Amino acid sequence: MNRRKPKIGFMVATSHNRTTDELGRPFPVMGMAEMALRALERQGCQAVLYKGKRIVDGEVKGIQVPNYNADVVIDNRRSAMEVAELFRREDVDAVVIFATSFLWANMYVQPLKIIGKPILIWAGDRLEGCEAIGAWALKGALEVAGFKHIKTIYGTPDNPKVIREAMNFIEASRVKQQLSRSLYGRFGSMALGGLSALMDDADWIRKFGVAAEHLESLTLATMAEKFSKEEIKEVYEKIRKLTKTSYPLDQAMERNIRIYLAHRKLIEKYNLDFTVIKCFFELSENYVPPCIAQSLLLEEGFVTSCTGDDLGALTMYIMRLFSDAPILQADVEQIVVDKKLVRLATCGAMQFSLIREKDKIPEEVIVKGPELERTVPSLSINAIAKAGPATCARIIKFSDGYKMLIAPGEIIEEDKDFRPDLGWPKIPAATVKLAGDASKFVENLLHQYIIVCQDDIADKLIELCKLLDIEPIIC
Repeated sequence: MNRRKPKIGFMVATSHNRTTDELGRPFPVMGMAEMALRALERQGCQAVLYKGKRIVDGEVKGIQVPNYNADVVIDNRRSAMEVAELFRREDVDAVVIFATSFLWANMYVQPLKIIGKPILIWAGDRLEGCEAIGAWALKGALEVAGFKHIKTIYGTPDNPKVIREAMNFIEASRVKQQLSRSLYGRFGSMALGGLSALMDDADWIRKFGVAAEHLESLTLATMAEKFSKEEIKEVYEKIRKLTKTSYPLDQAMERNIRIYLAHRKLIEKYNLDFTVIKCFFELSENYVPPCIAQSLLLEEGFVTSCTGDDLGALTMYIMRLFSDAPILQADVEQIVVDKKLVRLATCGAMQFSLIREKDKIPEEVIVKGPELERTVPSLSINAIAKAGPATCARIIKFSDGYKMLIAPGEIIEEDKDFRPDLGWPKIPAATVKLAGDASKFVENLLHQYIIVCQDDIADKLIELCKLLDIEPIIC
């Protein structure tokens, strides 16, 4: 499933429609509500509107305007129920309620219950319209009625911080919605004893809404032999173009390409949204570890994780739904606590667009893979990740539920290549400098893999955790 624009139900709420204040001004801040709607639309939101009409048509001349469409204001029970049915029918990701003056909160509770989606209550921080009173009253009413997924935004739509907070919540609501429609393809079972990485089908449906299709890793190898030499050559040229490699089309490269084509075919057949492959030991002993195949899929925007890492795959997929930036699944090899450095490496796979330019040496960027735990010829990306922003994260399973480790920082290029000290000088690697508490990061690592997105999405992940009722562990 690809990222899409968030779909919001936007409604204006007040119990003082068509009212003027003692200075003769229109009382509710309808101009500000329209400004808020337009600000969200500029951020990519698709808005569902009551009666299909805007609050203000044309130019908005101030925060209190006389020329607004009073018939789209939700100011009575009938309109509240009608807009609830509209938003439910349109299956919005979230409901945005802009309080334009104070309101009778109880009137909105039942309709919002019917919609059953995350709720963003927004009021400006100006005195005009007394709109904040409406927001506080509505939030309190929803809290006492047992609503859980509510966020209150306080500020005007010309404030970038306010818009950013609103969009983080809206984007998280979209991702939650997309998760509940996603199908996970699991090729194989537990790999390398990774007990803490395993999924539970019932758990995933209950907590994330994600369903799974269970397949076998050797199914990929069986289907892989069905593709023609012409198809192999076409993909090989694509890899050469993306990486600048001069590595020949030998057995290891050909089998990686065959796995890639088979993987693509099965994704289409089962309508899979993201996958995992148990590469060790079936494929690593009987066909090929698919490091280059999975690197190419990642480059194309499809999330696939290796080594049977279910929770890593889910974390990667969530990151992909938030951002198109490159993603890396890697072993945490070393943490230099006092310098906040996290040194990472993988056994062969890296999204091509993460490779720093100076490592795109034709005869070096793709090399023979390490023989560790492999009995057939394999390949590896030989590169260090390019510098850029970074968010490290991982969903963690405990005996009583889930948490998410979240650590913002940046990918840096160190002066010294640490891979020779590791003993494997030609594997993919990266160094992340954490922005927060490295000791806390060490304490909360409960798997060897961490997932890194080359984007600043920590705040979005935190909002999603709240919507999924998962505790965020922020380092």
